[in-house]
Amino acid sequence: MSRGLHIQQQKKSSLLTTILWLVALAFITLCGWFGYRYYALGEQPPVPIPMATVAQPDVIEEQVPDDEKSQHIVSASHPRFLSIESLAIDRSRVFPVGVVEETGELDTPPNIHDTGWFEESALPGDGLGAMLMDGHNGGPTQDGVFKQLPDLQIGAEIVIERGDGQKFTYRTESVEVVSLEELNDGGMNELANSINADAQGLNIISCTGNWVPAMQTYDKRVVVRAALVPEIPQTPTAVQESMQ
Repeated sequence: MSRGLHIQQQKKSSLLTTILWLVALAFITLCGWFGYRYYALGEQPPVPIPMATVAQPDVIEEQVPDDEKSQHIVSASHPRFLSIESLAIDRSRVFPVGVVEETGELDTPPNIHDTGWFEESALPGDGLGAMLMDGHNGGPTQDGVFKQLPDLQIGAEIVIERGDGQKFTYRTESVEVVSLEELNDGGMNELANSINADAQGLNIISCTGNWVPAMQTYDKRVVVRAALVPEIPQTPTAVQESMQ
């Protein structure tokens, strides 16, 4: 009888071990599948599986104090600051950027609080084409200058201050979130032009969506298109009234 009990205990133990191994194998397979989908496509798993996320680890996250902003000098005709009051962006420094040779991608400033201006695009107020600007949506631990850009409302004003102190106001006419593939598939060509044929344009791009570790970038882009608000010439009567 003791043998029978001993044999029965072994069978139960063997069955329980098999079940535990199958559960562990299923969990590992599940984690591997979702891990692959996250790494390759940026898809977020439907279950809380811990995954490392290091978005844009090589950027500078330090805030730019006002005294450093005041020391930022550019050529008289170049953009110096960008401000969007509705998004609480106040005088983000603007730096000229080009195209990264290795990848052919539009470059961005090192600091996540600064804005890049594509130096082959238009100059503010010169009446031709469109300015093309970009910037970070964030770094490993902090939000960047354009984190809230997808929330920008149609009609919101964007102010560009030039190196000579002159300011130009652009009114937002389009805010769109598109896939990276769609933007690369001809979408960038449109950003060389103004959304309004009768006014200079300002086009801004920033990252949004999910971080894709395999690509070291986000899977979507937010594209803002704005047009220059024409200055209304004052009549002699209006000038006199404003001086009183």
